[in-house]
Amino acid sequence: MSPFDSWIVIIGLMVVTLITRSFFLLIGERMELSETVQNALRYAPAAALVAIIAPEIFVTQSFTPSEVTTPQFWGGVASFVAFLVTRSMFFTIILGMLAFALVGLIGS
Repeated sequence: MSPFDSWIVIIGLMVVTLITRSFFLLIGERMELSETVQNALRYAPAAALVAIIAPEIFVTQSFTPSEVTTPQFWGGVASFVAFLVTRSMFFTIILGMLAFALVGLIGS
């Protein structure tokens, strides 16, 4: 790929990103989302977070019992339990990372 082609790709991606991220700002008050869509959008951050984290924890080439000892698995379990008990995002992150680090240290 030539330098000119690289710049065309970079500028094209910049324009596409700018348009898609500023779409609702550009249309302003002319378009109003329905109540159902607004309620559904409240779950988007949680759904995106699960979509990022779940494959790291659960998706593997082939499931073996030794994968239950991975730091990712125990960090996820600790985070889940911490959130159920405390309902605090801060403690969820702290306890999940602590479990991840401890299992990582013990396993190595």
